Amino acid sequence: MTAPLRPMNLGEILDRTFQIYRARFFAFIVVAAIPVLAMEMIQAVDSTWLHMYSLVHPFRQPGIFLWRFAVGLAYFHVSGIFGILVEPAFVKLTSRSILGGKSSIVSSLQFAATRWRSYLWIASLKMSAILVAPELVATGVALGAGVIVNAAGGFDGETRWPALLIVALWALVGGGLFLWSGACMSLAIPGAALEDLAGLASLRRSWNLSKGARSRIWFTWLAINLSLWVLTYALEFLLGQSMYFVGNALHIAYAMKHLYAPAVYVLATAIYFVLGPIYPIAVTLIYYDQRIRHEGFDIERMMESAGMNAPAISTGNEEPIATANATDEEAHS
Repeated sequence: MTAPLRPMNLGEILDRTFQIYRARFFAFIVVAAIPVLAMEMIQAVDSTWLHMYSLVHPFRQPGIFLWRFAVGLAYFHVSGIFGILVEPAFVKLTSRSILGGKSSIVSSLQFAATRWRSYLWIASLKMSAILVAPELVATGVALGAGVIVNAAGGFDGETRWPALLIVALWALVGGGLFLWSGACMSLAIPGAALEDLAGLASLRRSWNLSKGARSRIWFTWLAINLSLWVLTYALEFLLGQSMYFVGNALHIAYAMKHLYAPAVYVLATAIYFVLGPIYPIAVTLIYYDQRIRHEGFDIERMMESAGMNAPAISTGNEEPIATANATDEEAHS
């Protein structure tokens, strides 16, 4: 799977992403299964004992919607942290495919587990930057708009348009900041894993290295996730229609109705297993592409192969030193 290192456009990066994915399909699937199964366990505990979605029973429909939205957002945060914790394993597998060398499922997971405390701290910082901060800014903007609309008497009538517009404003501001900050911080884990960075140093590295590629990064994230959502809902629709027709044809409609929810659950889990590794692979490729464009990493590798110089930093062919940046890591682990 190794190929000459050179700058690539977005189409070439995506094409190379699928080449790498196909070559190590089983390994990527196994790694992707870990955060998905972890979330499944949390949701199983929730549905069995906690019942978070129904923990609060507001009397009005908007209150129910807001509570369920808040719970779903909390799940999204937790899922993001799990995803970041296993991302170094994706980086390891992808890096070996790019630079050459062997990496098994076990070695890639060990690679991620060696510095899990550091990665957990980076995950907390990254989630704060790409989720918490945009949510707080968007909430402040929405509250300010709500105060202005209320002062102008916009909430005095029966229409719901002012409230809907404020919600849309919150989503627009929060979504825009999420995409921008996510692009800025997307290279933090590849940088931390391959250059042995910890904490704020990995975020600073991502901020500097992502310059000039942020539009490519957010477009890649958006395209992959939109494809995932469209595929999920399309397959759910086809599954529902198939079960409906089978149920009517075999006169087991009642049984099919009760089987639909578990079947959709299994289908969605399988889709996330299959499509989950695509974005981490693409981000690792973008990381190397940016190093080639900004730092001449391809020339450095050629000189290294010719024995003309020693590598300045880790390139993914050796295990990172867990004690690097010890002061930062010990302060926050």
